[in-house]
Amino acid sequence: MSIQFLDSRISIHRDDFGGSQPLSTLPILVGDIGLQVLAAIPANTSNVRVSLSGTVVVDFAPPVEPTLELPPGPTVITVTVERGGDGTAGTGVTILNEQFNIRVFSALFPISVTAADFPPAADVLAQEIRYTMFVATDGFFDLILTGPAVFNGIAAAGTTT
Repeated sequence: MSIQFLDSRISIHRDDFGGSQPLSTLPILVGDIGLQVLAAIPANTSNVRVSLSGTVVVDFAPPVEPTLELPPGPTVITVTVERGGDGTAGTGVTILNEQFNIRVFSALFPISVTAADFPPAADVLAQEIRYTMFVATDGFFDLILTGPAVFNGIAAAGTTT
């Protein structure tokens, strides 16, 4: 059966620079999409594949009190993508969990992740598959979400044989 396009969705948490949303160990929901997969039923129920991508931009939080002391270690930024769930981190199936070590004098760039998923037939039979993206930090200095935070997904089905 030929390849069948099912759906394409985008989620925009913020689309500009200049934000100051603090990041913490509590993951922030920055992307939430529901991909419609009804058209894959019944012939391609087991042949659905999903391509996901997301970007977040973070920066160092301004210090409350200037200090000359260097932090003892890095801060870790974690970007997680889940299938299913209710919009709270940890309630879905983890598709991607990427960690980035940031040191105090690091140059920060947009963080982009790409993931792929072959959802089980049971999820396809629900006719819509929810994907979410979260960002969190843990470490010795504070970071903020300053720029664009977007999440995109495309679903297709079929085989080439």
